[in-house]
Amino acid sequence: MKPIGNFSDQSLLRVLRRELLALKTFCALPFCLGIITSCSDKTDLEAPTELSEAEAESLWKEAPDAEGVPGLVKAMDHEDGAYAQVCAACHGSRGEGNEEIKSPSIAGLPAWYIEEQFRKFRKGERGIHLDDLQGQQMRAIALTLTEDQITEAAETVSNLPIILTEAPGPDAQIEKGRYLFANECMECHRYNGKGEVVFKSAQLISLNRSYIRRQLENFHEGKRGTAETDAYGNKMVNVTSGLSDEEIDLLVDYIGALAHGDDPRPARDR
Repeated sequence: MKPIGNFSDQSLLRVLRRELLALKTFCALPFCLGIITSCSDKTDLEAPTELSEAEAESLWKEAPDAEGVPGLVKAMDHEDGAYAQVCAACHGSRGEGNEEIKSPSIAGLPAWYIEEQFRKFRKGERGIHLDDLQGQQMRAIALTLTEDQITEAAETVSNLPIILTEAPGPDAQIEKGRYLFANECMECHRYNGKGEVVFKSAQLISLNRSYIRRQLENFHEGKRGTAETDAYGNKMVNVTSGLSDEEIDLLVDYIGALAHGDDPRPARDR
Protein backbone atom coordinates (compact mmCIF):
# COMPACT_ATOMS: atom_id res chain seq x y z
CA MET A 1 0.00 0.00 0.00
CA LYS A 2 1.48 3.32 -1.04
CA PRO A 3 1.16 6.66 0.82
CA ILE A 4 -1.28 9.06 -0.82
CA GLY A 5 -0.29 12.69 -1.16
CA ASN A 6 0.87 14.05 2.19
CA PHE A 7 -0.70 11.34 4.31
CA SER A 8 1.82 8.98 5.97
CA ASP A 9 1.36 5.20 6.03
CA GLN A 10 1.13 5.15 9.82
CA SER A 11 -1.57 7.81 10.13
CA LEU A 12 -3.58 6.08 7.43
CA LEU A 13 -3.24 2.58 8.89
CA ARG A 14 -4.24 3.71 12.38
CA VAL A 15 -7.56 5.00 11.13
CA LEU A 16 -8.33 2.52 8.37
CA ARG A 17 -9.63 -0.39 10.46
CA ARG A 18 -12.22 1.60 12.41
CA GLU A 19 -13.39 3.62 9.40
CA LEU A 20 -13.54 0.58 7.13
CA LEU A 21 -15.81 -1.44 9.38
CA ALA A 22 -18.15 1.51 9.73
CA LEU A 23 -18.25 2.53 6.08
CA LYS A 24 -18.16 -1.02 4.64
CA THR A 25 -18.90 -0.61 0.95
CA PHE A 26 -19.46 3.13 1.00
CA CYS A 27 -16.22 4.05 -0.65
CA ALA A 28 -12.61 3.04 -1.15
CA LEU A 29 -9.48 4.06 0.72
CA PRO A 30 -8.88 7.52 -0.77
CA PHE A 31 -12.52 8.41 -0.21
CA CYS A 32 -12.10 7.41 3.43
CA LEU A 33 -9.33 9.99 3.64
CA GLY A 34 -11.85 12.63 2.60
CA ILE A 35 -14.27 11.53 5.31
CA ILE A 36 -11.52 11.45 7.92
CA THR A 37 -10.21 14.88 6.95
CA SER A 38 -13.66 16.49 7.07
CA CYS A 39 -14.33 14.93 10.47
CA SER A 40 -10.90 15.53 12.04
CA ASP A 41 -12.30 17.86 14.70
CA LYS A 42 -14.07 15.01 16.49
CA THR A 43 -12.38 14.13 19.78
CA ASP A 44 -14.53 11.29 21.12
CA LEU A 45 -13.11 8.53 18.92
CA GLU A 46 -11.58 5.54 20.66
CA ALA A 47 -7.87 4.82 20.11
CA PRO A 48 -7.46 2.80 16.92
CA THR A 49 -5.79 -0.61 16.84
CA GLU A 50 -2.34 -0.97 15.25
CA LEU A 51 -2.15 -3.30 12.23
CA SER A 52 0.37 -4.02 9.52
CA GLU A 53 0.09 -2.86 5.91
CA ALA A 54 -0.65 -6.43 4.79
CA GLU A 55 -3.39 -6.77 7.41
CA ALA A 56 -4.94 -3.43 6.38
CA GLU A 57 -5.01 -4.34 2.69
CA SER A 58 -6.39 -7.81 3.44
CA LEU A 59 -9.06 -6.34 5.73
CA TRP A 60 -10.10 -3.88 3.04
CA LYS A 61 -10.42 -6.48 0.28
CA GLU A 62 -12.34 -8.86 2.54
CA ALA A 63 -14.85 -6.24 3.74
CA PRO A 64 -18.50 -7.27 3.27
CA ASP A 65 -19.76 -6.62 -0.26
CA ALA A 66 -16.41 -5.21 -1.40
CA GLU A 67 -16.88 -6.88 -4.78
CA GLY A 68 -20.12 -4.97 -5.24
CA VAL A 69 -18.55 -1.53 -5.31
CA PRO A 70 -17.71 -0.49 -8.92
CA GLY A 71 -13.97 -0.04 -9.37
CA LEU A 72 -13.09 -0.83 -5.73
CA VAL A 73 -10.94 -3.92 -6.23
CA LYS A 74 -9.56 -2.48 -9.46
CA ALA A 75 -8.43 0.62 -7.58
CA MET A 76 -6.68 -1.49 -4.94
CA ASP A 77 -4.99 -3.89 -7.38
CA HIS A 78 -3.81 -1.46 -10.08
CA GLU A 79 -1.34 1.06 -8.74
CA ASP A 80 -0.12 2.42 -12.06
CA GLY A 81 -2.02 5.69 -12.14
CA ALA A 82 -3.87 8.29 -10.11
CA TYR A 83 -7.24 7.44 -11.61
CA ALA A 84 -6.97 3.75 -10.70
CA GLN A 85 -5.55 4.54 -7.27
CA VAL A 86 -7.92 7.30 -6.24
CA CYS A 87 -10.82 8.07 -8.56
CA ALA A 88 -12.07 4.67 -9.73
CA ALA A 89 -13.12 3.67 -6.23
CA CYS A 90 -16.06 6.08 -6.35
CA HIS A 91 -16.40 7.06 -10.02
CA GLY A 92 -16.00 3.52 -11.33
CA SER A 93 -13.40 1.91 -13.56
CA ARG A 94 -15.24 3.24 -16.63
CA GLY A 95 -16.02 6.64 -15.09
CA GLU A 96 -19.68 5.67 -14.86
CA GLY A 97 -20.22 7.05 -11.36
CA ASN A 98 -22.18 5.54 -8.49
CA GLU A 99 -25.67 6.77 -7.63
CA GLU A 100 -25.58 5.17 -4.19
CA ILE A 101 -22.78 7.46 -3.01
CA LYS A 102 -23.76 10.38 -5.28
CA SER A 103 -20.60 10.26 -7.38
CA PRO A 104 -21.24 11.53 -10.93
CA SER A 105 -20.44 9.99 -14.26
CA ILE A 106 -17.27 11.72 -15.44
CA ALA A 107 -16.25 9.60 -18.44
CA GLY A 108 -15.15 11.73 -21.37
CA LEU A 109 -15.11 15.08 -19.57
CA PRO A 110 -12.43 17.34 -21.10
CA ALA A 111 -9.08 17.29 -19.31
CA TRP A 112 -9.09 21.09 -18.97
CA TYR A 113 -12.42 20.94 -17.14
CA ILE A 114 -11.26 18.26 -14.70
CA GLU A 115 -8.13 20.25 -13.92
CA GLU A 116 -10.17 23.43 -13.46
CA GLN A 117 -12.46 21.75 -10.94
CA PHE A 118 -9.51 20.36 -9.01
CA ARG A 119 -8.06 23.86 -8.95
CA LYS A 120 -11.33 25.19 -7.51
CA PHE A 121 -11.45 22.48 -4.85
CA ARG A 122 -7.83 23.12 -3.85
CA LYS A 123 -8.22 26.90 -3.86
CA GLY A 124 -11.35 26.82 -1.72
CA GLU A 125 -13.72 27.99 -4.43
CA ARG A 126 -15.68 24.74 -4.34
CA GLY A 127 -16.49 22.21 -1.65
CA ILE A 128 -16.50 24.66 1.25
CA HIS A 129 -20.21 25.00 2.01
CA LEU A 130 -21.27 23.07 5.11
CA ASP A 131 -24.25 21.53 3.32
CA ASP A 132 -22.23 20.36 0.30
CA LEU A 133 -21.01 17.04 1.71
CA GLN A 134 -19.93 15.57 -1.62
CA GLY A 135 -18.07 18.78 -2.45
CA GLN A 136 -16.28 18.68 0.92
CA GLN A 137 -15.23 15.10 0.30
CA MET A 138 -13.87 15.93 -3.14
CA ARG A 139 -11.97 18.91 -1.76
CA ALA A 140 -10.35 16.71 0.88
CA ILE A 141 -9.25 14.26 -1.81
CA ALA A 142 -8.03 17.04 -4.11
CA LEU A 143 -5.80 18.39 -1.36
CA THR A 144 -3.99 15.04 -1.07
CA LEU A 145 -3.03 14.91 -4.77
CA THR A 146 0.01 16.34 -6.51
CA GLU A 147 -0.24 18.44 -9.67
CA ASP A 148 1.19 15.54 -11.70
CA GLN A 149 -1.44 13.16 -10.30
CA ILE A 150 -4.21 15.60 -11.18
CA THR A 151 -2.90 15.99 -14.73
CA GLU A 152 -2.66 12.22 -15.17
CA ALA A 153 -6.15 11.61 -13.77
CA ALA A 154 -7.62 14.34 -15.99
CA GLU A 155 -6.06 12.82 -19.10
CA THR A 156 -7.35 9.38 -18.15
CA VAL A 157 -10.90 10.68 -17.63
CA SER A 158 -10.88 12.58 -20.93
CA ASN A 159 -9.96 9.39 -22.79
CA LEU A 160 -12.70 7.24 -21.26
CA PRO A 161 -15.60 6.55 -23.67
CA ILE A 162 -18.37 9.03 -22.99
CA ILE A 163 -21.52 7.81 -21.24
CA LEU A 164 -24.46 9.95 -22.34
CA THR A 165 -26.90 11.53 -19.92
CA GLU A 166 -30.03 9.41 -19.49
CA ALA A 167 -32.79 10.21 -21.98
CA PRO A 168 -35.91 11.89 -20.54
CA GLY A 169 -39.13 9.99 -19.94
CA PRO A 170 -42.20 10.15 -22.17
CA ASP A 171 -43.87 12.83 -20.04
CA ALA A 172 -40.99 15.31 -20.28
CA GLN A 173 -41.91 18.76 -21.60
CA ILE A 174 -39.12 18.95 -24.15
CA GLU A 175 -40.34 22.04 -25.97
CA LYS A 176 -40.36 24.13 -22.79
CA GLY A 177 -36.99 22.77 -21.75
CA ARG A 178 -35.54 23.46 -25.18
CA TYR A 179 -36.61 27.10 -25.03
CA LEU A 180 -35.19 27.53 -21.55
CA PHE A 181 -31.88 25.93 -22.45
CA ALA A 182 -31.54 27.86 -25.70
CA ASN A 183 -32.00 31.21 -24.00
CA GLU A 184 -30.36 30.65 -20.62
CA CYS A 185 -27.67 28.01 -21.11
CA MET A 186 -26.69 27.58 -24.74
CA GLU A 187 -24.53 30.68 -25.04
CA CYS A 188 -21.93 29.24 -22.65
CA HIS A 189 -22.57 25.49 -22.77
CA ARG A 190 -23.00 25.60 -26.58
CA TYR A 191 -25.74 24.17 -28.74
CA ASN A 192 -24.39 20.62 -28.37
CA GLY A 193 -23.99 20.76 -24.59
CA LYS A 194 -20.25 20.05 -24.81
CA GLY A 195 -19.19 23.20 -22.99
CA GLU A 196 -16.55 25.73 -23.94
CA VAL A 197 -13.04 26.23 -22.58
CA VAL A 198 -13.25 30.00 -23.18
CA PHE A 199 -16.17 30.25 -20.76
CA LYS A 200 -14.92 27.44 -18.49
CA SER A 201 -18.36 25.89 -19.00
CA ALA A 202 -18.96 22.22 -18.33
CA GLN A 203 -19.78 19.50 -20.78
CA LEU A 204 -23.32 18.59 -19.76
CA ILE A 205 -24.33 15.69 -22.00
CA SER A 206 -22.23 13.13 -20.12
CA LEU A 207 -23.37 13.98 -16.60
CA ASN A 208 -26.03 11.85 -14.94
CA ARG A 209 -29.44 13.41 -14.28
CA SER A 210 -29.23 13.30 -10.49
CA TYR A 211 -25.89 15.12 -10.53
CA ILE A 212 -27.14 17.79 -12.95
CA ARG A 213 -30.14 18.41 -10.70
CA ARG A 214 -28.02 18.51 -7.55
CA GLN A 215 -25.54 21.01 -9.01
CA LEU A 216 -28.28 23.28 -10.37
CA GLU A 217 -29.81 23.25 -6.89
CA ASN A 218 -26.40 23.90 -5.31
CA PHE A 219 -25.87 26.98 -7.48
CA HIS A 220 -29.47 28.07 -6.89
CA GLU A 221 -29.12 27.73 -3.10
CA GLY A 222 -25.66 29.28 -2.90
CA LYS A 223 -23.85 26.07 -1.99
CA ARG A 224 -21.57 26.40 -5.00
CA GLY A 225 -20.18 29.28 -7.03
CA THR A 226 -20.32 32.00 -4.38
CA ALA A 227 -16.58 32.52 -3.79
CA GLU A 228 -15.55 36.04 -4.77
CA THR A 229 -12.74 34.72 -6.96
CA ASP A 230 -14.98 32.28 -8.83
CA ALA A 231 -16.22 34.50 -11.66
CA TYR A 232 -17.78 31.71 -13.69
CA GLY A 233 -19.37 30.18 -10.60
CA ASN A 234 -20.83 33.59 -9.76
CA LYS A 235 -22.38 33.66 -13.23
CA MET A 236 -24.00 30.28 -12.65
CA VAL A 237 -25.39 31.52 -9.33
CA ASN A 238 -26.90 34.52 -11.11
CA VAL A 239 -28.42 32.40 -13.87
CA THR A 240 -29.90 29.77 -11.53
CA SER A 241 -31.06 32.09 -8.74
CA GLY A 242 -34.27 32.90 -10.59
CA LEU A 243 -35.09 29.33 -11.60
CA SER A 244 -38.12 27.61 -10.12
CA ASP A 245 -38.15 23.92 -9.19
CA GLU A 246 -40.20 23.28 -12.32
CA GLU A 247 -37.64 25.02 -14.51
CA ILE A 248 -34.82 22.99 -12.98
CA ASP A 249 -36.82 19.86 -13.84
CA LEU A 250 -37.25 21.14 -17.40
CA LEU A 251 -33.51 21.67 -17.80
CA VAL A 252 -32.62 18.26 -16.38
CA ASP A 253 -35.01 16.59 -18.82
CA TYR A 254 -33.85 18.68 -21.74
CA ILE A 255 -30.15 17.98 -21.21
CA GLY A 256 -31.05 14.31 -21.51
CA ALA A 257 -32.79 15.05 -24.81
CA LEU A 258 -29.84 17.15 -25.96
CA ALA A 259 -27.48 14.27 -25.24
CA HIS A 260 -29.54 12.11 -27.57
CA GLY A 261 -29.61 14.49 -30.51
CA ASP A 262 -32.08 17.32 -29.91
CA ASP A 263 -31.11 20.70 -31.37
CA PRO A 264 -31.92 23.78 -29.25
CA ARG A 265 -30.88 26.40 -31.82
CA PRO A 266 -34.29 26.94 -33.44
CA ALA A 267 -35.71 27.88 -30.01
CA ARG A 268 -33.26 30.73 -29.48
CA ASP A 269 -34.86 34.19 -29.35
CA ARG A 270 -33.45 36.33 -32.15
